[in-house]
Amino acid sequence: MQIIVTGHGNFASGIELTIKLLAGSINGVKYIDFTEDMNEKDLAEKYQKLLSTEEKTLFFCDLVGGTPYKQAVVASAGKERTISVVAGCNVGSLLELGLNSSALQAKSISEVATAFVETSKNNTKVFKHVVQNEQVDEDGI
Repeated sequence: MQIIVTGHGNFASGIELTIKLLAGSINGVKYIDFTEDMNEKDLAEKYQKLLSTEEKTLFFCDLVGGTPYKQAVVASAGKERTISVVAGCNVGSLLELGLNSSALQAKSISEVATAFVETSKNNTKVFKHVVQNEQVDEDGI
């Protein structure tokens, strides 16, 4: 299975740097930036170079509806059994599932995509401060 991380600007290469800092590299993960000097055709060609096999592929995109997402959807047309597209996922999901990719081999690409979204949801939290009332003993202890 391969994972293609893609997005606008330096989204993909930024995630790559973060992953390398936290965990080294993850096998099977490729990173493709969609920079301002590229057009849709350039991006589609980069995708096609990575899709030359029948390997299961998950596109990990920055935004729903953006060019990297739309081109991934086009690349997946007619290949729903081997290619899935997710958007809005986070570094935590890529780390958790990417480092456990051997456990995902038996799953369908649709199940892998669903797991990425669920893991992203589980890794998205709001920190809440909790005020605790301290009991002070009358002796000052």
